[in-house]
Amino acid sequence: MLTQEEDVYQRPALGLWSTTERGRTLVLHLPHKQNDRIEDVAVTENSRSVLVDVIRTGQPAADRSRLVRSTHTVPLSAPLGNRRLAMTWNGSRIPLLQAVPAGKGEAAESAAERAKRELISMIDTLEPGSALPSERVLSEQLEIARMTLRHAVDELTLAGKVSRRRGSGTYVADSKLLCRITPDGLDLDPAAPGAGFGHVHVVRDCVEADEQVAGDLGIDPGDLVLHIGRLLLIDHRPFGLVSRHIPIARMAETPGAPSALRWFTERTARVDTRIQLSTATPAEARLLELGQVQPMLAWHRVSLDEDDVPLERTRVLARGDRVVLDLSAM
Repeated sequence: MLTQEEDVYQRPALGLWSTTERGRTLVLHLPHKQNDRIEDVAVTENSRSVLVDVIRTGQPAADRSRLVRSTHTVPLSAPLGNRRLAMTWNGSRIPLLQAVPAGKGEAAESAAERAKRELISMIDTLEPGSALPSERVLSEQLEIARMTLRHAVDELTLAGKVSRRRGSGTYVADSKLLCRITPDGLDLDPAAPGAGFGHVHVVRDCVEADEQVAGDLGIDPGDLVLHIGRLLLIDHRPFGLVSRHIPIARMAETPGAPSALRWFTERTARVDTRIQLSTATPAEARLLELGQVQPMLAWHRVSLDEDDVPLERTRVLARGDRVVLDLSAM
């Protein structure tokens, strides 16, 4: 006979259960020590609860004794329904979880899944930047309907496996870049050495604030802001945009160019930051050479002074298929 201490040590950490036959049969899955043998499974039922008591035999096992799983079916007099289920192991209560089977097999592969699988097999043999055959050639080569193939390519584009270039074709996607957004929100610096990182200014102008910019800066739509926009490049190809908006009215507080922009950074007391998935506007898509809607990472940052008055608004839009963000510098 086991002592109470030995029994507590031996009992399972949990039990899993499910039902069949419309709740009239209880299926128990019990992970237990290999040397344990289940002698009997007794059930006590009433209108509110079902108690299952597992009677075991065996000897105390070593700490490293292998765990096994045994399955037992228990008929019930009525469907389990909403009745409370409890289980004991030689009189000691053990916790229960409802089982969600992992399944023993996968459903039949669909045409779209086969298309993706075969495309991925092809992509794995090619170098980043390699062109894929035309849609017509792929359709004939893989014996897949063109509409099905198009859907598969769309999903692989969203997953960052391939990229479409406007008027050029479909290419194996370049490897993702681990990038850092610096605290001032102006630069994305690839962490991997050797990548040709650069930028080019695409706008530096005094413009009227739209509703979104005005809302972030606490000004009225139509108020003038300084807009500085830069296109970020990796190996001379665009992968992101940085837009910075500063209220012209606050520029009067600065010592003037060229130290004005530094003044805003030095006056920052706190920042409100959010990161979300987004899509590029048509104008942004043209700058980024996107042939279709692609996932983008949008990083918004509003800098505020010690009086919680907005100083500036920065938005970084990066291609989701190219970039992995490292925010440790923020």
